[in-house]
Amino acid sequence: MVMENRLLPSWGSVFHLIGEPQPRRGRARCPIHNGDSPTSLSLSEEKGVYHCHVCHSAGDKLDFIQRVMHTSFAGALSMLGMKAEKPPKPDPAILRQREAMRKVRAWCRKTGKQLRDEYRNRQRIEVYAKQKLAADPESVLGWELLRIAYEGEAKNEFLLDEITLCRTDDERLHAWRTYHDEF
Repeated sequence: MVMENRLLPSWGSVFHLIGEPQPRRGRARCPIHNGDSPTSLSLSEEKGVYHCHVCHSAGDKLDFIQRVMHTSFAGALSMLGMKAEKPPKPDPAILRQREAMRKVRAWCRKTGKQLRDEYRNRQRIEVYAKQKLAADPESVLGWELLRIAYEGEAKNEFLLDEITLCRTDDERLHAWRTYHDEF
């Protein structure tokens, strides 16, 4: 469980709590390995982490309290006057929304691939139809293939561009709605 640093007391308060001298300029004696050097332990108030350059112990303020006091996570929290609570259950509406967006993303990938494949097939049909018509301008097969290649092309290319250019979930949702309104 990750605790936000701003919710925890300062390193000075932590050292006072465990009965150690106050750190100076982000350095202190390491009570984990009971070292003698007053600078073996580096402390970062900004990040809320520590690192011992001798025993290589590292972690956040709660890890530090757990190691020094030989206690559990809940014990470290209670030493700080906090209580360990179960995390709140996620809101079902948010879970449904996340699942819906996951499905929209999957739809964008699948539909984008289908439209790209269809676009390439239309191009192949168009090339073949034009070759047929170049050889015989009266070819019924050539004209029919050309009609098939161009039928619905503008709408499909528009949607393909719309899906391909999506970068955010809002854009993907807009593309999904456009597709379902148009087709």
